[in-house]
Amino acid sequence: MIRKHKIPDDSGNGSYTIFESPDFEYVDPTKHYAESYIVTNVSMMRDIILLKKPPVPLDFIEKYIHREALKDWFKKLKEIEETAIPENLTELLKADSKKEQLKLLKNLSITPDQLIAFIFKAWTDHGFSFSQYKSERQHTGLDKTKMPKLVEIKDGKVNKVGKTSLTDGQLKQAVDHRKVIVAKFFDKGTSWHCLFLTFDSLRGKETWKDGQAHYHYISDKFGIPRQKVVEQLKSGKYSLGTLPHIDLTDYRDDDE
Repeated sequence: MIRKHKIPDDSGNGSYTIFESPDFEYVDPTKHYAESYIVTNVSMMRDIILLKKPPVPLDFIEKYIHREALKDWFKKLKEIEETAIPENLTELLKADSKKEQLKLLKNLSITPDQLIAFIFKAWTDHGFSFSQYKSERQHTGLDKTKMPKLVEIKDGKVNKVGKTSLTDGQLKQAVDHRKVIVAKFFDKGTSWHCLFLTFDSLRGKETWKDGQAHYHYISDKFGIPRQKVVEQLKSGKYSLGTLPHIDLTDYRDDDE
């Protein structure tokens, strides 16, 4: 379930709200995303409305917020269900060999919207549960105790909350050089598929197609146990051989 962190800014007149999704395994993605979407929207709407201190009972506000969040979710769900998915992507779920999968992956690309639609369709139409794991490593030599509560790099400017002895240059280096991997798994019995990406890929720092953002793909057909793949990805370091790619297009910073 989504975790909410509220961090007061240094002025004491406002705060930052951060929503974090911890690792989860073998879920029904339609239910998982519905709960996460509604919880996040309810929390954001509640903060905005209560900030204005409206002269209405709190229970009325709560009912209104939940009703609107549910309405927003069904609108979002309709958009997801109507999103066209590349045929080769769904065919991967039926492929019986690595050779066939590699053929289907050739020149394949997806958008963030198509990916979420695929996650739902893999469950509703093909019975694949969904798992997600994330790892993060800071660069060697960084003393985490010196980091502020929050660091944001926007348009090259460093915004921070909390005390720190690090310079803006050091903070920028810490953010730019952190290694993050996000892996998405689809499971059905002994069959599994994994799409994973690195933040370096999203920033154009990997060599694939001159910095084209992309997912790496691996499945049970590659001969490496699922547990070993998960352990390597969660460690932040992996050695899985040469893996095929799926280009990620129409990516925006807020998709990260």
